[in-house]
Formats: sequence, structure tokens, C-alpha cells
Amino acid sequence: MAMRIVVNGKEITNPYIKALLVMGAIIVAVAVAALVTFILLPVIGVAVALSVGFIIVLFIAAVVSAATLTLVIFLLAWLLGAAEFHVDRSQKRRASSESGHHEG
Repeated sequence: MAMRIVVNGKEITNPYIKALLVMGAIIVAVAVAALVTFILLPVIGVAVALSVGFIIVLFIAAVVSAATLTLVIFLLAWLLGAAEFHVDRSQKRRASSESGHHEG
């Protein structure tokens, strides 16, 4: 099998240098594959697992807080009686109340 290796426009003919370059390329490829497989993928997996866990915890906290808020509202309404809050958003009523005219 004839293999040509050209560096900076010059062909390398020494078989030992060719073997050294091929072994170096194989070692670099294996090192990159090992780095990706054993370091990068677990770090990404941990980050994804943590973010999914964080989303689950936030969802559970939102559901529990909504249930707690509903329970507190029902207990306060039962103990203190129903309270009604009315917000008047009508511009017509606000303008007439500021000028001293009251609607009957």
C-alpha cells in the first residue's frame, strides 16, 4: 500500500517518519474520542439531569404553593367570612366622581 504524506509541499519518504505521523494521528484521534466519551458526555449528562430535576422541583413547588394558597383562602373565608374586593375600572365613573357628580 503506497501512502504519500506531503508536508509544506515536500513529500516525506522516510518510513519511520511516516509510521510516527500515522501513530500520532491515531493517538490524537483516540484521545479526542476518549475526551468526548469519558469527560464531555458525562458533564453534559449531569447538566441535563440537573436542569430537568430543577424543572421538576419548580413544577412541584408551584403546584404545592397553589394548593396551599387555595386552602388558606378557604380557611380565611370560613373563619372571617367572605370578603369582596371591587375595583372600578370605568373612566366615566372616575371622571364623574372627581368632578363631584355622583351616580345614583
